[in-house]
Amino acid sequence: MSYYPQLAERFSELFASIANDRVLVLGHARPDGDCIGSQVALARLLRAEGVDAVAFNADPVPEALSFLLEDTKVEKLSSESLDGSSLLFVDCSDQFRVGPKSSKLIEGCNFLGNIDHHISNTNFAHFNLVESGSAATCEILAGLAFDFGWEVDAITAQALLTGIMTDTGRYSFAATSSRVFELSARLLECGAKTTVTAQALYENEPLPRLNLLHRFLGTLRTEFDGRLGIGKLYHKDFVDTGAEYEHTEGFVDYTRAIRGAKIGLYLEQRETTVKGSFRAESASYRVDQLARKFGGGGHACAAAFSTEEALEDVEPKVIAAIGELLSSCES
Repeated sequence: MSYYPQLAERFSELFASIANDRVLVLGHARPDGDCIGSQVALARLLRAEGVDAVAFNADPVPEALSFLLEDTKVEKLSSESLDGSSLLFVDCSDQFRVGPKSSKLIEGCNFLGNIDHHISNTNFAHFNLVESGSAATCEILAGLAFDFGWEVDAITAQALLTGIMTDTGRYSFAATSSRVFELSARLLECGAKTTVTAQALYENEPLPRLNLLHRFLGTLRTEFDGRLGIGKLYHKDFVDTGAEYEHTEGFVDYTRAIRGAKIGLYLEQRETTVKGSFRAESASYRVDQLARKFGGGGHACAAAFSTEEALEDVEPKVIAAIGELLSSCES
């Protein structure tokens, strides 16, 4: 069977255009499992087909995902690494998702390919392979690899399975389709193991993360008769607990898990910025459009933004915007 027939022609053209190039596989800043899984897998798949491909990211790979890097490194992007290279973006809704410093570095480069599943993708590259109906970018890559008969070894399969597991919330989110399970089964046949990803990500908690979670849970509250769940952390919380920003992965899910909450909001104060994350009960709430009002984007049910406004200034604005969204969706 064919998993992505609608992408076959564009993918063939993309591959033909990079066959003799040096290719940089770029992912978004503050990378997650789908990002790193996509970068590692695509770099390996291309190399197996004879393409000179290297994965680069502006930020370090989170410690919890380091198990994917034993045989395939994700390098730090620099001006030297860009010379004469074509760029393939994975899991990036636009070119700016690679981070502010990296965005300046890649100005004028050849934005050759864009493989993504975000509904807010701006189709910024020459070849845009965007499927917003897919649960993960790794799902798209796995489907294309099998469609084209490429070799998927155990290491590549593990990277792809990790991206799928993380972006589906361990197969619990609404975008988890029968195709997700079919591709996951094939990846297991290629040598991937669910236990490897599960133990690395969910059964290996650093104590600072748990101490930070303790503080975060103490901030949870609701607004709009319980339809909005809110939680937040201040920069001081990270300093006091010794936790890293990457340790907040999954915290936003607690805000939406509050009984009766239709939308969840997590606000995180950093040294110079505030990051906001949204989760929604269903796609009808379109939190990607909500995030776009604050300079962000994402999926219909999961989105985020970043701002240089102070937390005390941006929080009431975001809450007011959510209130308007709830009213419009439920009127």
